[in-house]
Amino acid sequence: MTRRWRQHRLTQRVVPACAFAFVALLYASARALHEPTWPTDFDQLWHAARALVGGNNPYSVVGPDRPFQWDWPLYYPLPAVLLAIPFAWLPVAVARVAFASLSGGVLGWAMGNRAVALWPLAFSASYLIAVSRTQWSPLLLAAAWLPALAFVVTAKPTIGLASLVVHRDRRSLIVAALAVALAIVASFAAMPDWFSAWRAAIENAPHIAAPITRPFGFILALAVLKWRRPEARLLLVMACVPHTASLYDLLPLFFLCRSLREALILALLTHAAFWANILFGTGTSFETYAEWLGRAIVWIVYLPALAAVLARPNKAEEPIPVDSRVTWRDALPLSHVDMTLAAVLLTAGFFLVWLPLVTTR
Repeated sequence: MTRRWRQHRLTQRVVPACAFAFVALLYASARALHEPTWPTDFDQLWHAARALVGGNNPYSVVGPDRPFQWDWPLYYPLPAVLLAIPFAWLPVAVARVAFASLSGGVLGWAMGNRAVALWPLAFSASYLIAVSRTQWSPLLLAAAWLPALAFVVTAKPTIGLASLVVHRDRRSLIVAALAVALAIVASFAAMPDWFSAWRAAIENAPHIAAPITRPFGFILALAVLKWRRPEARLLLVMACVPHTASLYDLLPLFFLCRSLREALILALLTHAAFWANILFGTGTSFETYAEWLGRAIVWIVYLPALAAVLARPNKAEEPIPVDSRVTWRDALPLSHVDMTLAAVLLTAGFFLVWLPLVTTR
């Protein structure tokens, strides 16, 4: 491999890594400055990590009427707490920004030259809300392309499982298995009884359900017809594993996209689900909110994704392979349709970012 080719391959990684990290840095910083005391999902892990370092049970720290007031117990398994420890030394607002920025950079690095076609995900409701809530989904999507990152799957093993089933060659499977095993062993070494504490925390979680159990969600089982394709397996697992109905957890679905237009459409569908929830959703309680959104994303996002997968041959091929020869000139939407879709996406993304920055809760 020539020096020039190595530099070219490195550039293909560094450019999207910096771009995605920059988007996350800007938005996460703006949110932190606007509402520094408004907690994100990462705050519970920050408090749990500090408790674990201090020799305390992290599952006794998070929840209603506990040191960190949260509406629910700590639903995350201990590996998530361990992965949050490097950020526990920072002030919580700074930790949010650091975690979101790092996650964006890792996602961009994992995408590599795929970012030429998949850049719309940076402006999707899924990515922007993942940054806002300091969620794990950017890292979970990255793990679908980089098996060595599979240890992050243990932080959110339900949705994370979808990132594992895409790997098919022996080397990737071995690397992923070793990464997962290392995270699990480290967790039991840090706290031998963590599994029973975690299981007790998740026993009562009525808002957690699998999309396939929603009305007409059973149709998603048709993804098994294309089981040779990694994106079909990812879609099937995401449909079958119980998880909170959320827009940020839709981010791994961008693994399905094989062109700029498909990425534009999927990004716009996530915005359609967001604005449908804003305009028509029921928010009398979190449970009713989650139930309405769970039904909506089946129709608005999952079923169109299924239709795209079913239209493809049942062959073992990745939508956008790592050796794709697309260049950055292909990142520009040249057709009138793509230009229109891109304009609508950027407008929707602007308003999604603008809305929480001009309101205070």
